[in-house]
Amino acid sequence: MFKTGKYEEFRKKYPIFYYHGFDVRKKENEIFITYHFEIEGLMRFNSTLEVPVANHNYDDTLLNKIIFSAGLAEIPSYWKATCSPKIIISCGKLEEEETLWVKKLLYNGLGEFFYVNKIKANFKSFVSIESTGPTYDFKADPRNYDGYLVAVGGGKDSLVSLEILKKVKNKRAFIINNRKICFDGARIAGIKENDIINVTRLFDKNIIELNKQGFLNGHTPLSSCIAFISYLTAYVNGIKYVVLSNESSANEASVKGTNINHQYSKSFEFENDFRSFTNKYLTSKIEYFSLLRPLNELQIMSIFTKHPKYFKHFISCNNGGKRQNIGRVDGWCLACPKCLFIYIIMSNFVDQKTMVSIFGENLLDKKEMLNYFLELLGKTERKPFECVGTVQEVTYVVNNLIKKGGKLPYLLEYYKNNYDLSPIEDDSILKNMNKENNVPKKLLKLVRETLLDDRKNS
Repeated sequence: MFKTGKYEEFRKKYPIFYYHGFDVRKKENEIFITYHFEIEGLMRFNSTLEVPVANHNYDDTLLNKIIFSAGLAEIPSYWKATCSPKIIISCGKLEEEETLWVKKLLYNGLGEFFYVNKIKANFKSFVSIESTGPTYDFKADPRNYDGYLVAVGGGKDSLVSLEILKKVKNKRAFIINNRKICFDGARIAGIKENDIINVTRLFDKNIIELNKQGFLNGHTPLSSCIAFISYLTAYVNGIKYVVLSNESSANEASVKGTNINHQYSKSFEFENDFRSFTNKYLTSKIEYFSLLRPLNELQIMSIFTKHPKYFKHFISCNNGGKRQNIGRVDGWCLACPKCLFIYIIMSNFVDQKTMVSIFGENLLDKKEMLNYFLELLGKTERKPFECVGTVQEVTYVVNNLIKKGGKLPYLLEYYKNNYDLSPIEDDSILKNMNKENNVPKKLLKLVRETLLDDRKNS
């Protein structure tokens, strides 16, 4: 219907996007939330959340403010279709600082979207935000919170977090949309069935219909939604710590010379912004942080590979659930840069026979992966738009693998023949911890001890 690059046309034709509000239905053991959004003159959208609740011992006004705030993070998923120049939030009044927070989330969280669609968005003028409605005035939060809510996403990172927290009591696993691989990992880590909280989040499929018609489409900051949903889940269940597993490597830009980052809502910058927002406008008694922020992807993988019990029970690929692979639906697609990245860094610690048994084939021997390979190594304008590690980490491993000698698979042979091998660095990349983190001291000690134990046993 439309061609790409219709940014200005859509903005003129559909000038207003609405966040109308939300409905809350309470059941005995859950809260069911429906959000209402609209692109004026085009389409309405209704996304939903089902959040399990132990009891309803909480402040309703604060609950509504948290639900309202979680809806702010849902805006990018629907607004992006037309990039309407005005957003009207009619279900809650925002302070100026809150408005700027939402605008920053849209601008930075959609950085990749703007880049791919060749949109030159200016922060000052790309959108204006008006808000009306209740102010959700609530008294100081009198409740006492305890325990840990550990987000489990199916990949290696959250499993490493569960291992670090193995001896910590009163922890529960947080899973979205009942994904089997997440349940499997949590159970193997020793989380009991009653300590798994599964939230159901359903987006409105009308947005897919607009995508088919040629409206603007692209990556959105999903992790910002997860941040609010996990925070909401912690609130209604009286849990103090919301534990994510985002690493320091997530801070690196995806496009050279820019701040465009596929992982913006997993970055330390977003984490700090989110903590500031929730402490000031929600409750300071719930603490959101990433346990793995002191570590990079290589360090996390070095710890993960000491636990082969997980090798058949983790999936980091975002496409594996869309096609069958190795006799299972939820698997590795073996054709994307994320699969290749995991294969590369895991190969630094695991022999190729085991690697092939996990993935089904040697991804380093696939010629069709060459462009992804070069992107991961920083030989192109940008890294893959995936949650991958830094160029330095990939280069370190590729050099290590080549230095081992023997018959090299296609990608390593190509690199050896076309690029100068960087000198193998000392092992500081595996030793040094990132000091920019929000990990509580008692848990930071566990992270440090786990990394030290890994180095002693390597």
